[in-house]
Amino acid sequence: MSHFFTYSGTLKDRRRTKYAVVVYLPQALNSTVAPLREQFDPLYNLVPPHITVVFPFESNRPLDELANLIKAETDKYQSFLVELNTVGDFYPQVPIIYWSVKQNSYLSELYYRLHASIGVPIPYKQYIPHVTVGREISHHRVIIVKEKIASYLAQEKFYASSIDLITPLVDERWVSVRTFPLKGSIENPPAL
Repeated sequence: MSHFFTYSGTLKDRRRTKYAVVVYLPQALNSTVAPLREQFDPLYNLVPPHITVVFPFESNRPLDELANLIKAETDKYQSFLVELNTVGDFYPQVPIIYWSVKQNSYLSELYYRLHASIGVPIPYKQYIPHVTVGREISHHRVIIVKEKIASYLAQEKFYASSIDLITPLVDERWVSVRTFPLKGSIENPPAL
């Protein structure tokens, strides 16, 4: 009797991998947010500060195929301005405090187009781009923590010049597996 397994190689037999698509914050803003996240977000060391464009999803597509679908969409975009402003929260539905992104048609359009192109259902009808700063804060401390965070986070602007496809490692830290420079990326963007 044979103890060998055969591999049929069909798409449905492939292992499903978890991914997300994000815009990372530039290093200067990362340095501003990191100490706050370390204090108020128990998951701070699993992924650098970012704006999620496609929320975590599982796919059994080969990485190159998935990357090609994302690249086909991101190639249509140039670098765009992202403005961070107030501190908000998703309490009581979701225990998250965030740095909000001003309404941004580029991010919203990418949110819907990328979900459609990679075949992932849209998880939220209303997309609220944000940078998570705190989570798992008890309900009675939310206002206090928001006020403390708000005193450190001023209104800021940066140019998004790339989008990253990320995946978790065995230790649950998320890392970039593909970076997609936006068409016409600005190497030296105008002063903000």
